[in-house]
Amino acid sequence: MAEVLSQSEIDALLAAVSTGEVETEAPKAAPSDEKPDYIAYDLTSQEKVTHGKFSALSGIHERFAQSFRNTLTRLLKRNVSVTVASTEFLHFGDYSATITVPTALNIILMKNLKANLIFQVGAKFAYAMVDAYYGGAERPYSKIGGREEFTSIELMMIKKLTMMAISDLQESWRPNYPVELEYRRTEGNPNFLGVLNPQDNVAVVTIDIDFDNLTGSVAIIVPIRPLDRIAQALAVNVSSYGDEEYEIWQRHWFEELKTTELDVRVELGDASRTLNDLQILKKGDVLILNQEASGELEVKVEGQAKLAGLMGTCHGNSAIRITNLLPVMGGE
Repeated sequence: MAEVLSQSEIDALLAAVSTGEVETEAPKAAPSDEKPDYIAYDLTSQEKVTHGKFSALSGIHERFAQSFRNTLTRLLKRNVSVTVASTEFLHFGDYSATITVPTALNIILMKNLKANLIFQVGAKFAYAMVDAYYGGAERPYSKIGGREEFTSIELMMIKKLTMMAISDLQESWRPNYPVELEYRRTEGNPNFLGVLNPQDNVAVVTIDIDFDNLTGSVAIIVPIRPLDRIAQALAVNVSSYGDEEYEIWQRHWFEELKTTELDVRVELGDASRTLNDLQILKKGDVLILNQEASGELEVKVEGQAKLAGLMGTCHGNSAIRITNLLPVMGGE
């Protein structure tokens, strides 16, 4: 049963309401510590999907890092460490907003894909390269001072480095897909590139380079959309040997195949007879085959008709002289 208020309690309640000493609105619920039962998802992010679709990009650039290390070691006459630091999939506009000047954005045409990739050389690595190549004092980057443009000597060195990188990139791509690369020009401002839109999805591969007391990094910016036409070639990592090692194995297996024994048979012909005809055959009878003596015979290799030739003798032995190669049947 509901509790009934006394007259004095009713009077006190009315007085409190009129003076504002009692809250007339329900109190707000305290914030809950429970986690929401949903997961936030960015619909514009395709990083996981793209990374899985083009998983071979990591292997391609790992090969490039190894090859580029050898190139720089020969160029600078000192040990160089080249490692792939990260691979990110994002909009080009988001990446270009983080670029600091001076920088060298080298535009490289991918001829057979009708697209352009960017080989970016940052100021820190450009200064280190020039200093190491010309035998400088290996000054730290912080002591060089900031400026907005490279000198002509630095630009010449960057172009020389870019041409070497193009050669290494082509070899790195070859096991998956043989791209044809061609240097176009170098741009210092990302807003003046003209080959990538801010909304274009790109893969940004950052490569760290370390030699002696100098460090720096380069980046390879690859547009994603042109890669869709060769997605099958980029879905799986491919390990490859160098040209010299490949040729050694090729010669080895060719020699092995040449010593393989095969069953080779030649049928002179055939004939169909009844059992009664066979019973009356006697020595000296002639059995006529369905093959002319002067006609070509099939030469079967492992049961498959591969050659054609004319029968005869050689040094007193039955022989066949090859006259033709039979077409492959069934697309094998």
